[in-house]
Amino acid sequence: MSHQDVLHGSNLDLLAAVRDNFAHAVVTDPPYGLGFMGKDWDSALPDPRTWAECLRVLRPGGHLVAFGAPRLVHRLTCQIEDAGFEVRDQLLWLFGSGFPKSLDVSKAIDAAAGAVRERVMVPTKPGNKHEQAGPIALGASGMRDVSAPASPEAARWSGWGTALKPAYESIVLARKPLDGTVAQTVQRWGTGAINVDGC
Repeated sequence: MSHQDVLHGSNLDLLAAVRDNFAHAVVTDPPYGLGFMGKDWDSALPDPRTWAECLRVLRPGGHLVAFGAPRLVHRLTCQIEDAGFEVRDQLLWLFGSGFPKSLDVSKAIDAAAGAVRERVMVPTKPGNKHEQAGPIALGASGMRDVSAPASPEAARWSGWGTALKPAYESIVLARKPLDGTVAQTVQRWGTGAINVDGC
């Protein structure tokens, strides 16, 4: 296998074909275990054996970078640590385009009571038009629902929801144990340190 190969298949099958101490680093964006859009491939975190295989194919001091969801990164981190990695840090990928998946408590109260709201949509960006608003408009179409609560109980809970707007993804930074000191590992294997100035 050369550094230019792109392989397709099950990660456990493909990793099994990689020799020990081969890779300088493993960078991965594995399934998050959230059931994204009902897809089977995202129904669970990776098989814990995945991290043991990543450890095996990494050179001593080699780094693992694994993306995860904020809700489950603690379980991902434990799997990685249990495989024998040293957890070194946690990085964050920050973004401002997340779509909130929060239940509007006030709307839920009105809906449960059969109270009908007059739907009022306003643009979130200049140039957006009211006709852009579909049944799930919010954020995704550049429109925001500002409908007033239809009942006093719903008005009491106006502004309350069940989730924050996503704005980051967690990234586990872990390292395979060193072969001696950092200086010895860097000289023997070319791994073990991070090029901080280069970044």
